[in-house]
Parts: sequence; structure tokens; C-alpha cells
Amino acid sequence: MAEALTARFDLPANARAAGRARRLVNELLSTWGREEDAEVARLLVSEVVTNAVRYTRSDDPLHVQVVAQKDRVRIAVGDGSSTHPVLRTVCDDDESGRGMHLVAALASEWGVDRSANDSPGKHVWFELAAPVHPRVPADAVRSPAFRIFR
Repeated sequence: MAEALTARFDLPANARAAGRARRLVNELLSTWGREEDAEVARLLVSEVVTNAVRYTRSDDPLHVQVVAQKDRVRIAVGDGSSTHPVLRTVCDDDESGRGMHLVAALASEWGVDRSANDSPGKHVWFELAAPVHPRVPADAVRSPAFRIFR
């Protein structure tokens, strides 16, 4: 994949947005041959979209952008709120507040960018680094120290 593959879709800021975002991101990554990123991407986009729905007005659409490059996938969720997500302390019995902790733990990077042109809003983004698949030299496969079990 020499160039980046990019897609963008808009969603209404309602209770169905996270589920729709999960399905669309999954379909895109599968179509682009990035199935190895799909499971974590579905989880994290769900968390970020849920936050966006919670803190933006219902008449503001959400904007989801997915960019796949050879070495990473970047997903950004834009909304009309200026409230930035924070990693807050949560207790064992808290029913919310863990979403951005998941993003911080599972994404290779994440952050928040202000919307362009001084308009209200922001983009919360995260990146997933492509998994490293070690290449095994052909002669190592024939070595008695290296066996493939099927």
C-alpha cells in the first residue's frame, strides 16, 4: 500500500452512532485488507464516538475519518463540542469513565485537535500501528531448529 486510503462519513449524534461507526470502520478495514486492526479499531471508535455523542449537541453531526497507511491506521472523530476528553481517576464501582483509558492503553498514539477555522469543536483521534510480522528466511524453515506444526 504505497498511498494512504482515506474515507470519511458523517453520523447523527444519537444513541445509534457508536454502533454504526463500529460497523462502517469494520467494513472499511476489511475491504482495505486491514482485518488485523479491525477488532481494536471497533472498540476504540465506539468509545470515542460515545464520548462525542455525550458531549455534543444532538443537532451537530459527527464526522469520522479513517486513514490507512502501510504502517498505521488513524481514526478521527470530529464533533461540535469544545470539551476535551480527559483521563480521569475511576473507582471500581464507577459505571463510566474508562473509555479514554482504553484508548490510551490500546492505541499507539492518541490526541485532540481543534477544528479548523476557529469553529467550535474538535477531532479526537487515535492511531493503531500495523502489527509487525517477522519475516522468516526460507533456509530457516528447513533448519532442524525451526519446525512448522500444522
